[in-house]
Amino acid sequence: MKSTKVLLINSYYRRELSGIRKDVSSSHSPPLGLGYVGTYLRDSGCEVEILDPIPQGLSVEDILVKADSADYVGLSCYTDIRFQCFELAEKIKGRKAESVVIVGGPHAFYLDEAIMRYCTSVDIIIRGEGEETAREVVSGIPLAGIRGITYRQDGKIIRNPDRPFFGNIDDLSIDYSLMPDLSFYGGDIEAPMDTRRLKTAYLIESRGCPFQCSYCANDHWKRTWRATSAVKIVDKMQQLVERFGVQYFRFYDDLFTLDRGRVLAFCEELKNRNLGVNFRVLIRAGTDRKILEALKEAGCESVGFGIESGSDRMLRRVRKGTTRKQILDTFKACKEVGLWTVGSFIVSLPDETLEDFQETLSLTRYPDTFMVNTLMIFPYTPFYNELKGRGEIDDDVWFDRSFPNRIFYTKETFPSASFTLKELEWFMIYAFYYSYIRNPLALFRNHGFTGGLLRYVKALLDIPLKGKIDALYNRFIAGRY
Repeated sequence: MKSTKVLLINSYYRRELSGIRKDVSSSHSPPLGLGYVGTYLRDSGCEVEILDPIPQGLSVEDILVKADSADYVGLSCYTDIRFQCFELAEKIKGRKAESVVIVGGPHAFYLDEAIMRYCTSVDIIIRGEGEETAREVVSGIPLAGIRGITYRQDGKIIRNPDRPFFGNIDDLSIDYSLMPDLSFYGGDIEAPMDTRRLKTAYLIESRGCPFQCSYCANDHWKRTWRATSAVKIVDKMQQLVERFGVQYFRFYDDLFTLDRGRVLAFCEELKNRNLGVNFRVLIRAGTDRKILEALKEAGCESVGFGIESGSDRMLRRVRKGTTRKQILDTFKACKEVGLWTVGSFIVSLPDETLEDFQETLSLTRYPDTFMVNTLMIFPYTPFYNELKGRGEIDDDVWFDRSFPNRIFYTKETFPSASFTLKELEWFMIYAFYYSYIRNPLALFRNHGFTGGLLRYVKALLDIPLKGKIDALYNRFIAGRY
């Protein structure tokens, strides 16, 4: 009997085909969500292929040729690539009308019916966890009996009841032989220089987060948290070490350290196996020092955490649940323990003032490396609902191509925002310049002596020019590529 062919596609792809290089990737990690779904379908008897077009160097035509031979094509839909997802669905159906195009992902969770009205090439939307729902869809069960989907029937859009969460996520895994080669993704670009050269695998071993941050697009997990057991995590790590020679693991869990007992058991199990690997996890400001010490002893090289703001007023405004003191205490503890720290900041938070930004800026001297992002709006976050209630946005924005793919909270779009996009661009550059000058040792550890010195001098010269040198440099780089 012929097996069902399923093609799963990460919808990040290049529209312009010129200049694609197979050794250059804009992705930091493989599409782990598709890996879980693909492995579950493969284990259920399907023939599965997973595509990540940018790191694999695939053109749109390459994708379409592969889609021609599939019975079902699944597309991931994220807010910043929603139009790419819709365009790809249209191209697939345009070549082969009988293809069944399935869309899943966080952007489709609340906008499922609107997406199906907008893009008639989408046949089915899977809401929430995809493993069991996708298995039922491709097995030919009548759609009316499948929970967690929205679909078309006789010209109507039908939304079935939600599906409960998967019972035990210990039963879920990724077979990395189904995934694009790990070499496409390289090392952890935010890790210490020596670590970046290690063969790296990327894992996500929990789902959800119980916290209530108002900007976070995590609501499809219903503010719950479920996790793989400690032994199961180390089993997976050992398999990747033995099969692929992995030396370093980066965990993408929103909050690896939520369950203290699980973390301590994981660290003990990893030490007992003596795998000789390093890893990175995401923690939270206020994490217990004993947890940090246990992680370090088990091989943890680096920890990242969402700082977001240095202003207690802003932290309360966005319901972060942390304080500036907790942030500073956590940095201090990490340094004493010997952990490399990666911080994440957000600018243009709701009601943020220049004074609030200055408080955030003062924290950039503490992490070994960091990133700064402008607040991006996602559908049906608490802050989105607040903006919607004030009439500053509505669901039509997600289907209006006059808006950019990434909708940032700036004055150009939102009357209540405090800053323009140009002001925020300078804030982000200045944050790095400030950290270079206040913490040059971290700069040299990150970029080596020559790279660090060049950045230090650039900061000194460009601060009075408010980013003009940086703008010229970016135009030069863009011209080369």
